[in-house]
Amino acid sequence: MTFGNSVWLGFTRNGGRFEVKLDDLKNGIAMMGQGSNQLAGMAACACHEAGLKTLLVDLDGGASDGLSGYIDECDVSYFLYDSLRIEENPVVHAQMIAGAYSTALELSFEQEASLNSIAQIIANERGVASPASLADLIQSPDSAKGRAVDRLRVRLDALRSLNLVGEKHVVKRLVQKSAILSFRNAGSPEAAETAVALFLAKLIAVAGSGEVAGPDVVVLTEANRLFKERPVFRRNPRFLTAFVSSPVAKVLASDEAYGLDKEYMDTCSVRILSSAAWNGSGRGGLVLTPNMYMFQNPSYGSREVFVPREFERRKGTTLTVAPVAPDEDAMLARRILEEVSAFGGATRASLLSFLASEFDRDILERAFDRLQSEGYVAVERQERSGRAIHTLSLTEKGRAVLGRRQG
Repeated sequence: MTFGNSVWLGFTRNGGRFEVKLDDLKNGIAMMGQGSNQLAGMAACACHEAGLKTLLVDLDGGASDGLSGYIDECDVSYFLYDSLRIEENPVVHAQMIAGAYSTALELSFEQEASLNSIAQIIANERGVASPASLADLIQSPDSAKGRAVDRLRVRLDALRSLNLVGEKHVVKRLVQKSAILSFRNAGSPEAAETAVALFLAKLIAVAGSGEVAGPDVVVLTEANRLFKERPVFRRNPRFLTAFVSSPVAKVLASDEAYGLDKEYMDTCSVRILSSAAWNGSGRGGLVLTPNMYMFQNPSYGSREVFVPREFERRKGTTLTVAPVAPDEDAMLARRILEEVSAFGGATRASLLSFLASEFDRDILERAFDRLQSEGYVAVERQERSGRAIHTLSLTEKGRAVLGRRQG
């Protein structure tokens, strides 16, 4: 962060400018109370204005309304596919993906360990850790672990609706500029929370690879839905610790006055409370009007009341994925199903290598991953010559579609 010494957030009670120092941003900020999600959107624009590469991770898309005229807005379909691809820093990324699913779905330690083992298999093949691919690789467990693993498979199956039609290498491009990442079209609240966690896992992996410089600031709205206080047996310290310790300034916002993870609260140096959160805290003394916020830095025992500045609503375009022509998509899907059906024992890598001479590899990979996500192709574990391989087969749904198309 070399663009200045502070970010202009609003006005003091005396009418002067209220600014946040970059050191406060680096050490983390928690915004809590009614209106904090909207304040987070304004803060993201202010950081961008100050010359900082800022990512506004907008869980429900509400905070970014009217701001895409200042910062490019990207729909979840634009970057989710790349977030699931394990390429850079594969071992770490696989671990973070397991942690991301565990955090979003509130899984047990045992279930996270199972996911980590499966994600490492996908990492070795440089594949896509979609809910469908993970669910397909879950093996029939022994009786002692059967119930927990079966529940894990059901939870993953519920996320098959996550869109896998995006582009490759998108995340690397996004982290090198400011962007609004909207998750409003993820499909369901649980899917949106999972997609946010998976994007953050990719961000950690990309930043740790050293190939590109990461963003200067990450602003997350509705953070209480993802990083909420949990019982000890539901906590996932690996994912949260990796996110908190990453060399990126973080701003977590929640319209709830309480509920953010205590471990994050212990690490952030600054808290910004809405008037409702401050007045309801029972601390007495100063009473804030509805348009005011309280800035606190407990490390220095300082506090300051401010009124947020406003950005005029300015709506721009939203980056989405260009759809593949229906005829081309149908032809490619049919060809993949035909090859899977004809060659028993084919793997993802062998199938893609075989068809890459006829089709663009990026489009081919996306088409295959979509067919697997939608339940037409399944992955099965087989033992051959003393080693385990993961072969492809058509599901009943895939055989039915192929039969109709061939007929």
